[in-house]
Amino acid sequence: MRFVLLVIKHFGGIEYAEVRFGPGLNVLYGPNDLGKSTLAAALRAVLLLPHGSSEAEKFVSWRGDFSPEVTLTFADADDRLWRVTKSFGGSRGSSFLESSKDGRDFLSEVKGREVDERLRKM
Repeated sequence: MRFVLLVIKHFGGIEYAEVRFGPGLNVLYGPNDLGKSTLAAALRAVLLLPHGSSEAEKFVSWRGDFSPEVTLTFADADDRLWRVTKSFGGSRGSSFLESSKDGRDFLSEVKGREVDERLRKM
């Protein structure tokens, strides 16, 4: 699995962030309180936490009543692109997994709890 793009909205102290990953090793660095740990928490959340997890309560935006949302686009060993989007927030939460062969047109694969099951298999 190779990360391609991470998009974060209303996640902790991050109102909006878009991180493009290059080939090979990617390193996040910078001064304290810049959001590096929040980026890592967002990656963990989108890959490992169910959208209704109570653990997601700590990710609620500092700037309002918004549901934290994370979208991660990644490529598998066959260079097929996958995009997982999770909006956290109990009953308001949602999960979607889409795939693409060309990186432009994404097709819905699964949604809801099936997303976590499919990610575990990947």
